[in-house]
Amino acid sequence: MTSMLGGDGWFSVGQLVLLGAAVQTMAMLFRHQIALRLTFILGSAIYITYYLFAMPSPLWEAASASLVMALATFYGLVVLLVSRSKLIIPSSLMDLYHTMGGMEPGEFRSLMRSAARRVVETTETLTHEGEVPDRLYFIESGRMWAEKNSQEFTLPPEVFIGEVAFLTGKPASATVRAAPGARLVEWDAATLKRRIQRNSRVRLALEARIAEDLAGKVARAVNSET
Repeated sequence: MTSMLGGDGWFSVGQLVLLGAAVQTMAMLFRHQIALRLTFILGSAIYITYYLFAMPSPLWEAASASLVMALATFYGLVVLLVSRSKLIIPSSLMDLYHTMGGMEPGEFRSLMRSAARRVVETTETLTHEGEVPDRLYFIESGRMWAEKNSQEFTLPPEVFIGEVAFLTGKPASATVRAAPGARLVEWDAATLKRRIQRNSRVRLALEARIAEDLAGKVARAVNSET
C-alpha cells in the first residue's frame, strides 16, 4: 500500500481514508453542535487532503464536493456562534433579556422583532375573562391584578399574560389589569404565531419559556392554598 510521504511516511492511502471516515462518523455522535461541526470540518479536511495529495493525480471534483460541504458546515457554525453571542442584543434590550431568561440571544432577538415595549399610562385591561385575547404580554415590572369568578387577586411581575390562549386558542380564564407605571412587552398574537411557525427554534424556545412560567404560576397557586 502506498504511503503519502513515501517510505515510512505518516499515513498510507487506506489509513487516510479510514481516518477521515472515522472522524466524520465520530462527529455524528456528538450532541453538542459546536463539537459536531468542528469535527465534521476536520474530517472534510482529511478527505480533501486525500483527494488532492494521496492519489496519483488530484481528484478535483471529489475535493470540491468535500470543500463545499465543509464550507456549508462552517457557515452553520458561524451562524450558531453568532446566535449565542450577547453582542447581537441591543444595549436597550439587555435588561429585558436578563429578566425574561431561558433563551439564547439569537432566539430572543428574533422574538423581539415583532414586540412592542411600553409603560402603561392608565389602568389597562389586558385580558377579559371568557374572551380570546389578541395579544400576548410579558410583564416586566409594576402592579397587576386579576379577577376570576368574582374574586380579585394580585399577580407578580415577570410573567406572561394571555399565554394559555396564545398556545391553545381558548378564552382567557381571568380578567387581568395592569396599573399605571407597569412596564410590559406585547406581541400581536397572530403576527407572532406566523413568525414562530417560520422559525422552529424560536417557537420551541418561546414554548419552553411559557411552560416554565406556567409551572411557576401553578406552584404559587398551590402554596397560596396551603
